[in-house]
Amino acid sequence: MNALMDKRVATRYVHPRKMRVSDHCLRLLVAGGLVAMVATVTRAAEQLPAVTVTGRVTPSPTPSGDTVSRDWVERSPEMNWPTPMFNKASEIFAHNQILINASCETVWDNLIHAELWPQWSPYSGKVTIKDGSQVLQKNTRFAWLSTDLPQNFGMFAYIPPDRLDAQVVEFVPPNRLGWVSHARQWGPHGVLVSSYHNWFVKPVGPKRCLVTFEEVATGEATRYTRGACPELVHLTHEHWLEALKWISEAQARKGKPTSP
Repeated sequence: MNALMDKRVATRYVHPRKMRVSDHCLRLLVAGGLVAMVATVTRAAEQLPAVTVTGRVTPSPTPSGDTVSRDWVERSPEMNWPTPMFNKASEIFAHNQILINASCETVWDNLIHAELWPQWSPYSGKVTIKDGSQVLQKNTRFAWLSTDLPQNFGMFAYIPPDRLDAQVVEFVPPNRLGWVSHARQWGPHGVLVSSYHNWFVKPVGPKRCLVTFEEVATGEATRYTRGACPELVHLTHEHWLEALKWISEAQARKGKPTSP
């Protein structure tokens, strides 16, 4: 089994903030522009195979390649994927896990209250659930601002990132949650981002769970990110999980009840 991340989260992760990436990646993301788009044609050719329903056991030693390639090999065999989607190559794949000392119900409650994500997740902007519900449910449509993939690059460098339109695909309380997202902006070669966020909350004790968070994405923004800073999505997901751990364990210590 993959080594689990089980580290404490500083309180600063609970509030929205700018992305924390290396200075090297930041310079690439800001200054790359159209030059980086041209330069990443070769890297974009190294696309991942189609996402399958069942993953494979992580080999030993860790495979070579960039972060995306390593995450792809380490993907969890316990995740469900909507097979009609992403049946072609995708440029970005992220796999992250964390052990949380709280019940699955507590963690689940934080995930489905999507409009509260900005209060504790550093990589989620405003979320609006479109059907008037206060929580995510099966087939729920919502709009949200995600910063784990850059939308303001190249010809879009001076346009503020727009929100993504999303819909819940998998909903199995309190364990499985998955949604598809599409950017509203389009470039010369198609939509900027199409992605699928996949969560699996697995009980490993009475008040302990293992959370697996994976994402597959394609589009112009993903091709740019794969070439300029392939570890970006993995790092943002790591911080997202750390914040989820912080808020869930804080609630568990206080004995906060979960929603019915």
